[in-house]
Amino acid sequence: MNTATSTKSRDSGIPWGSVIDRINQVRRGLVWIVVTLLVGTAASWGVADRIFAFLAAPLTEALADAGRDNRLVFTHLSDPFVIYFSVALLGGLLLALPVLMALFWRIVAPLGLGRGLFKAALFVLSATLLFVAGLAFGYWVLLPFVVRYLLGVAEQFQYAVTVREYLRFALRILLAMGISAQLPLISFVLARFGLVTAGQLLRWLPYAVLAAFVLAALITPPDGISQVLVAVPMLVLYLFGVLVAALATPRRST
Repeated sequence: MNTATSTKSRDSGIPWGSVIDRINQVRRGLVWIVVTLLVGTAASWGVADRIFAFLAAPLTEALADAGRDNRLVFTHLSDPFVIYFSVALLGGLLLALPVLMALFWRIVAPLGLGRGLFKAALFVLSATLLFVAGLAFGYWVLLPFVVRYLLGVAEQFQYAVTVREYLRFALRILLAMGISAQLPLISFVLARFGLVTAGQLLRWLPYAVLAAFVLAALITPPDGISQVLVAVPMLVLYLFGVLVAALATPRRST
């Protein structure tokens, strides 16, 4: 039967052996990602209250500075569990990110990115650091500004911020900035495959500006300043991706 299958594969011209090997690699990689995510989530559960306190610091500190009660409230009995599970899952995601990037590298590297442990480590490290840098920008720059701005607008009102509402708001900003920070790496991969060039990315700049401000409007409150704070870093990353694409585009031999 194996001989018949091998003969059929040669007749069809499709390297089924390679396809099956690649599928098995992806399957094993997905198993590792799930295991890492579960282990990271379980490990983060023990410090979930500290993680949430860290995420809530931009709001609680702003409330304390304004002389307001900085205790957050919940409206459903299950809210504290949902909140702690969400932040534990975020910790698991951060731990699983290098494994996810390593799996992505194993899939796409043979298609034109090259092989070697150094290149793989550099790719995984770059992707992880870019994501963390995006999170850091969102946490230390964008989130405090937006929070204090919105509290200033609501100064004349009596309000109570719920833990679920704030966490949803904060994670939307942080994850959006972390994902946006991958733009230079995405440009590198697309350029190496010959799918885009630096010239094409420059010609698409007006569309990138429009997309950045539309995304910023979806992520942030409806005020111009916070939208600019989100859109401008995206555009800077896009332009840096143009430079990366120019360096990564394969040179045609003459």
